[in-house]
Amino acid sequence: MGGPVIPPSCDVAIIGAGVGGLTAGALLAQAGLSVVVLERESRPGGYLAGFHRKAFVFDSAIHWLNQCGPGGMVHKVFHSLGEDPPEAPQLERIRRYKGESFDYLLTSQPDLLKEQLAKDFPGEAKGLDRFFKLSRVLGERMMSYARYMRAAETMSWYELIGRGLSITGWSVPFWRLVGDRDCAALDGFFKSPDLKKIFCSEENILSCLVPIGWAYAGDFQRPPRGGSQAFIRWLMKRIAERGSVVALRTEVQGVVVDQRRANGVKLADGREVKARWVIGACDIDALFSKLLPQGVVPAEHVERYRKAELYNSCVTISLGLSCDPKTLGLNEELVFMTRDGLPRHGHNNGDPHTSGLSVLAPSIRDPSMAPAGKGTLTVYCEANIAYGDRWKTEPGLVRGPAYEQFKREYANVILERVERAVAPGLTKHIELMDVATPVTHLRYTGNRDGTIMAQRTSKANMKAKVAGYRTPVDRLLIGGHWAEYGGGVPMAVKAASNAAAIVLKQDKPQAFKNLCQVLDQRLS
Repeated sequence: MGGPVIPPSCDVAIIGAGVGGLTAGALLAQAGLSVVVLERESRPGGYLAGFHRKAFVFDSAIHWLNQCGPGGMVHKVFHSLGEDPPEAPQLERIRRYKGESFDYLLTSQPDLLKEQLAKDFPGEAKGLDRFFKLSRVLGERMMSYARYMRAAETMSWYELIGRGLSITGWSVPFWRLVGDRDCAALDGFFKSPDLKKIFCSEENILSCLVPIGWAYAGDFQRPPRGGSQAFIRWLMKRIAERGSVVALRTEVQGVVVDQRRANGVKLADGREVKARWVIGACDIDALFSKLLPQGVVPAEHVERYRKAELYNSCVTISLGLSCDPKTLGLNEELVFMTRDGLPRHGHNNGDPHTSGLSVLAPSIRDPSMAPAGKGTLTVYCEANIAYGDRWKTEPGLVRGPAYEQFKREYANVILERVERAVAPGLTKHIELMDVATPVTHLRYTGNRDGTIMAQRTSKANMKAKVAGYRTPVDRLLIGGHWAEYGGGVPMAVKAASNAAAIVLKQDKPQAFKNLCQVLDQRLS
């Protein structure tokens, strides 16, 4: 059977059916505009697509969720679309810091971790008090970030002034921490090398503090029942209910431009879909370099984005197990494994022998993801597409026998480490294994180098201004991760909401006001 009929024209054409593209589509369709969301893959969702192998269900790449509980930006946007969005329950056991010489657990009661550390490092009590107190303040500020969803393009001048004053006060606790490199600021809290070792893999002090702050704020959620795909199915339903279309297996070949204004999209099969607006919820380099006529975007503009510092990709090992992972000593928390005695860059350089590993048993959080008595386990390792001579691919990143052998050997090294450190007997219980490399992530998402979250939140990127909604083409907007700094579901939903608001501000003033009320509201 064929998919939904793609109309020859619509109000808004959206390229990409990830959580950003689908959220924008749902908001615009709710406002009464006709929307066509176009996705080249057979499954919607992007990094939230997930997949099935036999009777096992896997999320593609998700460790936890933020801003999906009451008071969060995702929560209020989704609830504006319907009263029944999938629920993301709060995590109680959050993160296990597992090194070769330490083992600590962060829970929804972070003071328990502070007390354990104070017991193990009695001379560091004052520093621990200051460290956890600052974490709590940062967590409260991060949680209240939901009130700052709207982009400048959606505001009047007096709203911008008020926002500027407000967010300046909001950001005060972060000021003295910005610019910290290699966690040098830890020296201001702790003297013990063994205590600082717990944070041996973090790039800066904020990445040490913020997870504990989120724990104080109660802002760690697990995916809904059935995995993160539940969000995608729900958004698809919202779009369809309002008479708009999500077309899968439909590749966009180009954006139609007339007099530097977007007029629609051209599909790979030769059809054109006329549209008054086009939203690119896709990789920005592909949008500028492959989907737009040459010369429409100035070369220096394209080059600025190409030079942007990107978040890395990863290797994802998804396992179907013949046993419940609890019998291997695991629980619902993410276990982050590190090696002792390495420089910080040694924990994220992609070497399977030394890189930090995230180990997660999703079926403990959600038993529906595996058959009764069985379970799932997912292991993540940060990695770059250039590693191992581009993963031993052939020219053009073609995956041949050398690639398959190389990724199997890579995965075996990682699984041996996991079995030795946290899950004795693991390899005896593996029924199936799926290994995704940066090449896989590039193939299925189109994101340059298979990056997980696009551009980094770095001073260099901010100085270069490699985030924003407007493009050099009128009525062509960015509606995915490239519109905002940072990543994850919250930033994708924020980007989608603002792209939709920019359209509605011009086309549907009352719907624009309604959406702004949702984005501005403060929830308890």
